[in-house]
Amino acid sequence: MRAIIGFIVMVQGGLGLAGLFFADGPWGVLRHVVDLPWPAYAGVFAAGAALMVWGESDRKRKETGAAA
Repeated sequence: MRAIIGFIVMVQGGLGLAGLFFADGPWGVLRHVVDLPWPAYAGVFAAGAALMVWGESDRKRKETGAAA
């Protein structure tokens, strides 16, 4: 579940960054809630990536622990 939430958060951060760099303003749903500067969108992207890695590594650890 963490990996799915992390993916969604990472996509929102990436869309915000892409919109700020390549268009008039940020893209995605997050822009409707708060007005963030570009470093904050980079932080949202990094937080989402960290959640995704944490979720996937936890899932793999559980799989290998159950097999042993």
